[in-house]
Amino acid sequence: MRPVKSFHILLLALFLMEPLFESYAQSSVSGKLLDAETGESLPFANVQNLVTEAVTITDTLGMFRIKASPQDTIEFSFIGYESIKVLAGEIKTNKPIRISPNSTVLQTVEVEAERSPAIEQFDKIRPGMQTLRKDVIFQLPTIAGEPDFVKVITLMPGSSKGIEGSNDFFIRGGAADQNLVLLDGAPVYNTGHLFGFLSVFNPSAVGEVNIMTGGFPAEYGGRLSSIIDIRSKELDKDQLLVEGGIGVISSRISAEVPIIEDKLAVQVAGRRTYADKVVDLVGAEELPYYFYDMNFNLDYELNESTRLHYGFYFGDDVLNYDGTRGRNDDPSGSSFVIGNHIQTLSLEKDYRNFSSTTDLSFTRFDYKINNYFQDNRLNVVSDIRDLSFRQKFTRPITPNDKIHVGFSTIRRSVNTNLINVEGELAEVIPSSEGEQVNVFEGALFGEWEFKRGPLEGILGARVSTAFVQGEKYWQPEPRLALRYAIDQNWALKASYTRMAQYIHRVSSSSFALPTDVWYPVDRQVRPQTANQWTLGASRLLEKEGIVLSAEAYYKRMNNLVEFREGTNLVLNPEFREGLLQGDGTSYGFEWLVRKDIGKFRGWLSYTLSWTQRQFDELNEGRVFPARYDRRHNGSVVANYSLNDRWSFSMVWEFISGARFTPIIGYYGVPNASATGVDLIPIYPDRNSVKLADTHRLDLSIILKGKEKPGKKWRGDWHFSVYNVYNRATPIAIDITFDEATNSYSYEQPGLLGLLPSVTYNFKFIK
Repeated sequence: MRPVKSFHILLLALFLMEPLFESYAQSSVSGKLLDAETGESLPFANVQNLVTEAVTITDTLGMFRIKASPQDTIEFSFIGYESIKVLAGEIKTNKPIRISPNSTVLQTVEVEAERSPAIEQFDKIRPGMQTLRKDVIFQLPTIAGEPDFVKVITLMPGSSKGIEGSNDFFIRGGAADQNLVLLDGAPVYNTGHLFGFLSVFNPSAVGEVNIMTGGFPAEYGGRLSSIIDIRSKELDKDQLLVEGGIGVISSRISAEVPIIEDKLAVQVAGRRTYADKVVDLVGAEELPYYFYDMNFNLDYELNESTRLHYGFYFGDDVLNYDGTRGRNDDPSGSSFVIGNHIQTLSLEKDYRNFSSTTDLSFTRFDYKINNYFQDNRLNVVSDIRDLSFRQKFTRPITPNDKIHVGFSTIRRSVNTNLINVEGELAEVIPSSEGEQVNVFEGALFGEWEFKRGPLEGILGARVSTAFVQGEKYWQPEPRLALRYAIDQNWALKASYTRMAQYIHRVSSSSFALPTDVWYPVDRQVRPQTANQWTLGASRLLEKEGIVLSAEAYYKRMNNLVEFREGTNLVLNPEFREGLLQGDGTSYGFEWLVRKDIGKFRGWLSYTLSWTQRQFDELNEGRVFPARYDRRHNGSVVANYSLNDRWSFSMVWEFISGARFTPIIGYYGVPNASATGVDLIPIYPDRNSVKLADTHRLDLSIILKGKEKPGKKWRGDWHFSVYNVYNRATPIAIDITFDEATNSYSYEQPGLLGLLPSVTYNFKFIK
């Protein structure tokens, strides 16, 4: 534990050294820039100190911070808006700066100067990072008319989807459980409604999604492959905003209400599918399934230097099937409830020479299953709970140096399957009292961010620990990210990261099911680790608003989790007996062309990758491809605004098929009683065959309502067609026997064909 003690000393020393850095200290002002008419945030606007000539830009939520003395003049400018000048001493954190649109600015100039998330990423040090904003997601074609942030992640380079209709995704050769999905800093264990067809995130409550696949900040850890940081929408504290959408299978609504002008606002958002109600209304066959979710967010500017955010989320998928409804059969039925419950509290505080961020969160994921038939009963309960705390300090040392330090803790309680079985079924599935496992995870982290001429870098360190069942683990996790600016339009980037993971998902299928179990490390199962190297180059075409990037990565993974052949994972409390650990490698090349400004927007991505595994007790110890070793993965995403009312979008996706192990023949052996022959299947190397490659085209048309001065109600229609040419993606393998040829063959059934939808989105501002 010596590294932990050393890190404590470093943390204390940095803040005791304040007098030494006093000569470098300089006051700063911070705030938010809004559209004076709509109240919406203005991202990537220019903020300049006219005295010192220091320049910065607002972030994706319109927030800014710039060094200035109270008497300095700060200019705010944004293409298409009138510039204004404000004394720094008059800028208040709790009172946004508002600028008005300027209708005389030519659109051609707007295209040249407007910045975007893609251009912003060009300027960042870390490779392997992308930002998706809410407005981009709402423009794309959807399944059943519901915008889905998680589905769009699979259209970015380095990421591939799982089974069609599942919310599992795989990044840079990692497994689905190696992605850490966060909602305002709290982990989300189940990201899908409707068995994975839709994500659990209400698009009306989300502001942006930050995707990190390499160059991870030292404050993040706990998973090997990616960090998906989903942030709630920044609330408008000046005006009432009601927005929502009415779709084919579900509807949503959100209300943002200012409580104290410029200081306090709350948001309440809800969503529910109503297909079950429609079926009941028309008197058709019962549809016993529905989902719902609720969000509550609070933003409070306590004073000029203190900001508070509270978030609450809960959502359930509910199935309640009564097999005897309307009949006189024996009693039978099935039900389950699977849900997330998340609470977050964040406090940001600016001091004279440093800033502090304190995060507290609670996460609960659970499921309850109840099945009955005649005298047979099967009840299953499982849950996982996380109580997390994180403290981070940021301190500018010089104009070119900045330090981030902090610590985090997680108190995790895992209750594996509690199984209660009655009747004859108990002879097949034994009852189990389950097992509660308590885990304490902790981490210390620090980063030094520096700039020396054309070279910028971030040198970081993280030490993580886990205490479970009397076992202690700790892992050093060094981090390094570098950016070298060849000129204003060319940059080279590189990074090295080491990550550790102390929990894994035990899945009985190739996609997430309610019976999946999350289980932590113990005395038998060691933490998974990964070392990843990334090297890339970026080219900026600023006049066109285009960024071109290419990255190569290599990842070495250790202590990965698999199961022995034939292990039964369905409701099996002894699943650990079949658990194996081995190693893996993944490497590949990623290309991205992205344009986020102008009439034509979108991106083109392509990934060429290889992913392999090696387990001593699988495939006779030989290296084999991972199940989701998809060689080629490409997508074209485009949106074109014809005019102020009409726009068109498309998504085209190509992906290599997932891999599987087929049966290639049988051989006969006498059975135990010598009365016949048992046929024993013959298998080739593990995952040596793949499903068919697939591609899909989605289209959508958006018709916006007419804009009028002072109009408070705004609405638009979204018409989408999913899978335009009705080419279903294979999701499984069926073995069929042809009596005519006396032979077996494989068939690849698909899931979703052509699926049209229509959605009406609306917004009311007062």
